[in-house]
Amino acid sequence: MKKIAIATFGCKINQYESSCIAEDFKKQGYTPVSFREQADVYVVNTCTVTARTDFKSRNAVRKALKVKKRNHDVKVIVTGCYSQRSRDEILSLGDVDCVIDNNSKNRVIDFVKQSESVSFCDILQQKNFSEHSTGIMLEKSRAFVKVQDGCDYYCAYCAIPYARGHSRSRRPGDALNQIKLLTENGYREVVLGGINLGLYNDPDNERYKLIDLIEEISRIDDLDFIRLSSIEPQLFTEEFIKRLSKIKKVVPHFHIPLQNGTDEILKLMRRQYNTELFSNVIRNLNQYYNNPAIGIDIIAGLPGETEELFEKALSFLRGLKFTYLHVFTYSRRKGTLAEKMKGQISSDDKKNRSNTLHRLSEEKTTVYKELLLNQQIYLSGVYENSDSGIATALSDHYIRIYRENDKHPDEIINGIPVSLYKDGVLIK
Repeated sequence: MKKIAIATFGCKINQYESSCIAEDFKKQGYTPVSFREQADVYVVNTCTVTARTDFKSRNAVRKALKVKKRNHDVKVIVTGCYSQRSRDEILSLGDVDCVIDNNSKNRVIDFVKQSESVSFCDILQQKNFSEHSTGIMLEKSRAFVKVQDGCDYYCAYCAIPYARGHSRSRRPGDALNQIKLLTENGYREVVLGGINLGLYNDPDNERYKLIDLIEEISRIDDLDFIRLSSIEPQLFTEEFIKRLSKIKKVVPHFHIPLQNGTDEILKLMRRQYNTELFSNVIRNLNQYYNNPAIGIDIIAGLPGETEELFEKALSFLRGLKFTYLHVFTYSRRKGTLAEKMKGQISSDDKKNRSNTLHRLSEEKTTVYKELLLNQQIYLSGVYENSDSGIATALSDHYIRIYRENDKHPDEIINGIPVSLYKDGVLIK
């Protein structure tokens, strides 16, 4: 039996697309194996969000090429954001069989099965969403469903729009059919994702927006939880939040990219909001939801961020009611405006600021867990596994929950938090 090995780097969108590629190969009789094992086909799904992910992507390609040197029948296929922007660099690594653009990942199987040539397309010229679906995820407890691709914002520090192209959305019927299939296969939670999810709209009906899709998804039987991936602050309007709060299947967990806590740097980075708008989004979420979990993306060491501006940003963050930070250390990306900006920050300063932000995140998470305990907030999540008689799940409030269980735990774990436990809370 032939084997397929996939190495995936970067975001949940890449992970979703790798799941779809794996399913394509399984339908053709291939068995998915670890990238460390011998395989007939190696697929590297690359990322370019930082220099570090570029390095990891190249390293995975080199590992696959070492196997190909010993067995020339092995196929090595590379796709993803790094290869989209740096195709020549990928080809210079050695005997790569094919580099496939980000909008053609649904054709990886065609190349292998039929040795069909796959042209490498300019992603910025792509106008249609590339339909690619699966009923099985590489992660077993929840299903990630891609409904949007690309971004039209071109922030000064970000290379992703050049690797993913313009915003393109999936037809509602295709998304709904996939989610129905996933629930039939036992998935109780779906996470809706996109490169810029808030830009979603039906390609056949511009009045049909993300909230309309969510409302339709909520009517699917046997689906208990709908979780949203990151949505830009300016797209998180009060009207959107108000309608969202009426959909009971939507979990009270929201992730919002801030990137910097000062208007000076936000303007320099070409972000489309200011700190006042961001504060209003946080305020509205806390108004319409009872103690929601709120995650924030933040970048340490953006060009032009002086020590004074960093302290100002830190003060702004301390005053916000949120649950955790996703901290990214700024990495210069070729072709972006920020690459040549004045005021580049030293590696040591970026590291120190990143550490400071990580400490703040830990403080906020601790406060949030204590709040859930003190206010006896009911928590619920899809069962993942158990260890020594303790079952665990990622809760609707994005705090890991643990509960004593019997040998046949319910699919849904829920209860009231009674104490802190490991990295989350114990419920009863």
